[in-house]
Amino acid sequence: MKNVCLYFQIHHPFSHQIFRFFDIGEGKSYYDDLRIEREIQEAAINDYLPTNDYLLKLLSQHKGNLKLTFNISDTALDQFLIYVPELFTSFRKLADTGYVEFTGNTASHSIVSLADKKKEFIESIKLNEQRTEYYFGQKPILFINTDLLFNNLISKTAIKAGYRSILTNGIKRILQWRSPNYLYCSDDPEQIRILFRNEKISNELSDILFNANKVEARKQFEYLFQYINTLPHDEPLLNIYFNYKLLGGSNLQDKQRLFRSFVSKIIKSESYCFNLPSQIIEQYAPISKIGTEEPICWNGNFHPAYYPGNELQKDAIRQLFKLSNKVKATNNSNLKVDWRYLQSSDHFHLMDENHPDYRNNPHESVIFKSKYEAYINYMNILADFKIRLKNDLKADKKKAYPEVISTTKYR
Repeated sequence: MKNVCLYFQIHHPFSHQIFRFFDIGEGKSYYDDLRIEREIQEAAINDYLPTNDYLLKLLSQHKGNLKLTFNISDTALDQFLIYVPELFTSFRKLADTGYVEFTGNTASHSIVSLADKKKEFIESIKLNEQRTEYYFGQKPILFINTDLLFNNLISKTAIKAGYRSILTNGIKRILQWRSPNYLYCSDDPEQIRILFRNEKISNELSDILFNANKVEARKQFEYLFQYINTLPHDEPLLNIYFNYKLLGGSNLQDKQRLFRSFVSKIIKSESYCFNLPSQIIEQYAPISKIGTEEPICWNGNFHPAYYPGNELQKDAIRQLFKLSNKVKATNNSNLKVDWRYLQSSDHFHLMDENHPDYRNNPHESVIFKSKYEAYINYMNILADFKIRLKNDLKADKKKAYPEVISTTKYR
């Protein structure tokens, strides 16, 4: 029996507003609050709440035969808390069915794994783990790094953080002649279990859902399932991972009809069943060791060899993590929150010329016109953050070592 693990990704960044050189040190907020609120409210109303209700009914209807996995970023959780707290109740209902699993991540969808900051990477993983357990009553078993980032060092750090398994993108560069539809392990004594996203099937199902209202979608769906049925019988695992918003939004009924058909075909098939990552890890042994020194990733807008990025991205990451020790020294909670949000991968995606904002949208509808504008904006914010951090540490030092006023009179 081939096990289908269906993963949904949910992520919303705290988007930056225009921050000019003359704004540095002036106390201006970093965040585009109106855009952030609008986007999460629209996502909640049009995507998440109706889709959660739909999936809750589907789970009840299939009574254990359908199982789902969610990967929700910390920044998305923060926006739920601030703007749409009813989303927690909605997702908790899914969790309480016993057929839904939540994965681990990094705090704030951070790119910390690209910096030489092992301890901070572990702290970021632990913070997300605590929040997931608190909100959904589950301790995550599977770790999914930001943008599915993976290499040997990342797998070793995930082990140190307490994880036994990790999901990454199944690209040819790492798999070579091997199939993504097996369980593997890392090439080290700890041997963390490695699950691979089936890139072809995940991407095709995403395209079908995105174009669900088109006549071709039904034909594409039938071709996809025919292809799934041609997979070798001895391959026990099929990991399908895509953005959860694809199940909501416009053409909702068409999407739900296609998804219901996909679920029914899997359940009625004698060759397939839905399963959870934790159950896969318990039931199957890895077939071989695998690893890579160069990072691999997945992001819908970029190629799988996207990281470690271009010179602008590398410099921004380098300058950001130079501040790590100073941030650890502060007790200012606002600075610590801003520090986490500054690490979100989305800020660095904007520093790439292939970002969809520069290719698909008219200039008047986007914040930045180029990767250079995004980089300059980010570095202005970082310069302001440095000033705030410096002033805070100075204030703390004065509290710790107050000036002694001498009463001695000199004659």
